[in-house]
Amino acid sequence: MKIGINCGHTRSGAGYGAVGIIKESEHTRLVGRALMDKLRDAGVEVVDCTVDKADTQTKYLKQSVDIANDENLDIFISIHFNASANKLGNGVEVFTYNGAKHSEAVGICRNISDLGFKNRGVKSGSELYVVKYTKAKAMLIEVCFCDNEKDVSTYLACGEDKIAQAIFDALEIEKTDNSKVEKKENHNMTHEQFAEFVGNIAKDDWEKRHLVLPSIVVAQAIKESAWGTSELAQNANALFGIKQNGWTGKLYYKDATEQNPDGTYRKDKSTPWRAYDSWKQSIIDHNTYIAERKVGNQTKPNFNEVIGEENLKKAIAGLVGNEIREKAAQNCKDIKLKKYVLSGMTQFSYATSQTYAQSLLSDYIKKYDLTRFDDIKEDEAAPDGMLYVVQLGAYKSKKNAEKFVKRLEGMGVISMVKLYPEAKDN
Repeated sequence: MKIGINCGHTRSGAGYGAVGIIKESEHTRLVGRALMDKLRDAGVEVVDCTVDKADTQTKYLKQSVDIANDENLDIFISIHFNASANKLGNGVEVFTYNGAKHSEAVGICRNISDLGFKNRGVKSGSELYVVKYTKAKAMLIEVCFCDNEKDVSTYLACGEDKIAQAIFDALEIEKTDNSKVEKKENHNMTHEQFAEFVGNIAKDDWEKRHLVLPSIVVAQAIKESAWGTSELAQNANALFGIKQNGWTGKLYYKDATEQNPDGTYRKDKSTPWRAYDSWKQSIIDHNTYIAERKVGNQTKPNFNEVIGEENLKKAIAGLVGNEIREKAAQNCKDIKLKKYVLSGMTQFSYATSQTYAQSLLSDYIKKYDLTRFDDIKEDEAAPDGMLYVVQLGAYKSKKNAEKFVKRLEGMGVISMVKLYPEAKDN
């Protein structure tokens, strides 16, 4: 059996869900992720049809349906939380095409209502985009009303896990032997295999999004996950120690060991860490975190000096914040790295360890030749009297010309770099 799960609405912007006492977009993901875990544990093949960001509401809906229709799904489930103008609406309901009372839909209403919600029943959702256009048997679940005090109180009391269990039980899945379920990733790797696995994903993401140098990503993954053997790597698919920090996906709780500014260490009990469906997802989210993480009213991301930086030592220095800058510099044996650390502008550090920057460079990147994943081409100057021309732009630097082409491609404009004679004033 193959089931598609759509955690309703986007994380932000167009397509964002209702905001009541709780935020719909956050809790659709909590319930949806919990349901996906239960299905996978039962040996069901799960397709995540969630869309986190889209330009418009229509595009968000279409992308969700496109993901579902590209797979040969048996069932498609979209998780939502309702809202009403007078905040008096309450209860659970399920929408199906033409209001078909599928046994699963009826069971979902019954099981969730047994937790203390009013049973509003199965209703026609023929005009709802995901119900109307999804090829598989589709059900849109309104768990309860996110702006109704009684509903929210009942929901928070039982938690997302019980809601997910109520949905799971209604699907009447026959549990299979997990040992026979094909794993998408091999986590039994040698050190070299691990480096290649992370490096290839990081390199592909660098080529697509140009965020974090692959050598740094691999070094961080090795250091923070002990070559994929750490508790977080094994139990949460997390190769990097990234705390919750706004994450609305799955969480894993464990103590955190942190270094204080005076050099001593402390343990922060039951710290929530980001958890993932795969190591690959962890790597991609790490790069997104570096590119987007902000604190307070900052206009630029915390690690703005890392994003797109091709100079290895400058990029590493961009992970060092003001609170440990001087002591981190004291621990830098590499003169250039020390210089970049001292001149950095980053406010918050990626890690509290005062030896983190130097360790990435010497203990991992140099030791294991991780720059082989960077594949940074040396710049090539145009011959005298010639320029690299990119449509409306003209550059002496070929690298700058190629960067402009990438920006144009990001806007859907196909271009190329071609060498032309430089125009001379008469």
